[in-house]
Amino acid sequence: NKAAITHDIDWVYFYIRTTNEVALDENTLPNSIRLVIDFDNDLSTGSNYLNLGLGAEMVINFPSRSVTMFSSSGTSSGPGINSVGVHVAPVYSAFEFEIAIDRSLINLNNGAIKFLWYEGDTSTSVPQGGEVHVLTDFSYSITPTPLERAENTEIRVAFWNVKRELDNTSVYDSYNRILDATNPDIIGFSEVEDYTTSFVADLLDMWLPLEGGASWFVEKDDWDLMIASRFPITSIFPTINRQMPALISTESVWGVPTLFTCSHLKCCDGDAQRQEQADDYMSFLRDAIEPGGVLDLPEGSPIIYGGDLNMVGLSGPINTLETGNIYNNNLHGDDFSPDWDSSDLTQIVARLTDRAMDYTWRNDSGSYMPGKLDYIIISDAVIEVLRAYSLQTSDLPPARLAQYNLELYDAEDASDHFMVVADLALVGGISQTDTDGDGVFDSLDNCPDLSNVDQTDFNFDGIGDSCSDSDLDGLSDEIEILITFTDPLIQDTDGDGLTDGIELSLFITDPLNYDTNGNGLSDAEDLLNSGEIGATCSGDTNNDGSITIGDLLLVLSAFGDVCS
Repeated sequence: NKAAITHDIDWVYFYIRTTNEVALDENTLPNSIRLVIDFDNDLSTGSNYLNLGLGAEMVINFPSRSVTMFSSSGTSSGPGINSVGVHVAPVYSAFEFEIAIDRSLINLNNGAIKFLWYEGDTSTSVPQGGEVHVLTDFSYSITPTPLERAENTEIRVAFWNVKRELDNTSVYDSYNRILDATNPDIIGFSEVEDYTTSFVADLLDMWLPLEGGASWFVEKDDWDLMIASRFPITSIFPTINRQMPALISTESVWGVPTLFTCSHLKCCDGDAQRQEQADDYMSFLRDAIEPGGVLDLPEGSPIIYGGDLNMVGLSGPINTLETGNIYNNNLHGDDFSPDWDSSDLTQIVARLTDRAMDYTWRNDSGSYMPGKLDYIIISDAVIEVLRAYSLQTSDLPPARLAQYNLELYDAEDASDHFMVVADLALVGGISQTDTDGDGVFDSLDNCPDLSNVDQTDFNFDGIGDSCSDSDLDGLSDEIEILITFTDPLIQDTDGDGLTDGIELSLFITDPLNYDTNGNGLSDAEDLLNSGEIGATCSGDTNNDGSITIGDLLLVLSAFGDVCS
């Protein structure tokens, strides 16, 4: 129901928004969407495709991933979609999509073009009648992402599907150069089912030697996942389907352990399996962050999840992994908020270092367009991203290749997936503090200066009950809820003219009883009428035999009352 277009000297970019959710480049959610382009805005050249009023030189049929090209005389040909440089994002179902077409591969020169989106099932087009757009040599340059760590990085993580190539010695130099240039602290590998942990540890010790002759810690699940870490890996949980959570001992840097999960979800048309696997992990995570489960994850521990998620087809799995919205609640339990601040987890934007795109997989000889399959998802309540990228070395100009000692096709030689990298730091910096010593970092603590392990907050105002006085009566919400049973939202629960705090602090009246002594007068009236309570001297409102600040406080508590 909406379309837009822009361009630069290298690419034409299209945008569409659909009324219904569709998987644009496949038939998971069937659609009949095509993009029709008239390269010269001339009806007399190309093909008047379906009598739409355009002289089309190019028609892209997205669900079949096919392209029809028309010569100036209307003769058709059918090149592969990758040979004409078509990219689409996302590659799973959505309501919005971006498409890029490489101008150089289809000889799309400067001048006016005309385009429309056509839906075959309804014979409708957007924009109606087509839209004209003038191509120029406008040059849009991005700032290349440095490969080295961002300033203040505390831990660098990476995920990499290595396509079962770790025993291919002909590409060892490429692996060595990529790892040397990126230098991660923790790596999640997939497609390593044929290798032992000692084999991979030996490779990493050779390619990325640690200080003091230390060796990499490597753990493997029962399938094709491995986690390699400079920090000790204290435990793994390999029973989660196609996902391996591990508890990594990052206390030396972050003061708490890290829950790091490497994933390789079911590929291709396995939508149901991917959703089941996402549900399975989120059930585990819910158990991990709640007390009393298989894993009692310390509050504020960073949560890092990533790998080759094979996110094609339906969008449900990525939604589940970010939001905690579990699809099969009967099998995997209730939905929940997966971050420590009761919000969603956050998907990191890891753009290609030298290109304004974010795909992590490509196979130019195949029928699928490049797409983002590899992800990093984090708990941004406790960790922040300082830098993130995916590395396609063929994008780097010669000077940058030389700067990082890389060769042009290192990434493509090593795998058909590109490494994704993220530089992380605790929110608030490396020196996380716990001022009140209650085991909750100040950055998460709703009462950072007053110990409150349970972090209760009855009215969800972000301030813990222990240090919040919502009604400003002098009593904390916690005291009113658990001890005095007064209303934490009403200053004077019994309506006797005295605030709850005054009644309790002077230990003379009941904050739940309008007339504590039963004489027919409110407690405030009693205390202001010295005769009623037998005062021996004028001004001794609390009848303690002396005139003190306590008497003044009682008077001030009733200041402004109108007496009948």
